[in-house]
Amino acid sequence: MSVATLPRWKSVGRLVPALVSAILFVGCAHQVDRKQSEAHYKLGYSFLIDQQIQPAFVEFQKAIELDPKDRDSHYALAHIYFIQQNFGEAERELKRVLKIDARYPEAWNYLGKVYDEQGRTDKALEHFDRALGFPQYATPDLAHYNKGKVYLKKGQTDEALRAFVAALRINPAHPLAAFEAGRLYQEQGAVQDAVNAFQVTVKALPGLAEAHLYLAKAYAKNGMDVEARESYRKVMELAPGSRWAEEAKAQMAQPTR
Repeated sequence: MSVATLPRWKSVGRLVPALVSAILFVGCAHQVDRKQSEAHYKLGYSFLIDQQIQPAFVEFQKAIELDPKDRDSHYALAHIYFIQQNFGEAERELKRVLKIDARYPEAWNYLGKVYDEQGRTDKALEHFDRALGFPQYATPDLAHYNKGKVYLKKGQTDEALRAFVAALRINPAHPLAAFEAGRLYQEQGAVQDAVNAFQVTVKALPGLAEAHLYLAKAYAKNGMDVEARESYRKVMELAPGSRWAEEAKAQMAQPTR
């Protein structure tokens, strides 16, 4: 080794520990940022549960400032934009979520809902199918239900019924899928199937007067007059003065067979 190179090697020897320290410092700082980001997310989530939308929004923004790849905070922001009917911003946030984690089925499903609200029904169906393509999707019944609602808008009732039935196969207690399936069964004259479906809805959502009204009509068409009158009374009890109550009252005035 020449005399001329010796000081340079000494400098490198002194520099290596400094570089290691700097790298460790950056790593620790990043861990702190992520912990702080997670704290803001948890606080934002608690605000959101309490329906304090603006404080929640602020906390999620703070979380993202600390960790731009915080998938859950971007998703939460998308949800806030959605409930505010700011579908353009909701779309942008969900696309950020999928850029961070393309294998997040909940985001594919939610983006489908955004497209549905924008009237982009074909794109919505495409995204619901993308969500359903992930075996790890914990709630695929939601995507099937959303598909059914889109098919109803498109007037494709057979496809809609298949989607609602698919949701019920996964989650037999899905109240809204059962309600929509019941209405379609009733239209098709499958009265007992309609009764069974509406019973699922009223069991899960006992305060939903409209479901009790549909169940009463299904009972009546199925010759179950006692059950029908009980359901009509339930409608009037739950929603006095409503159009559903008025219809129930009118049906109660009809002579039984």
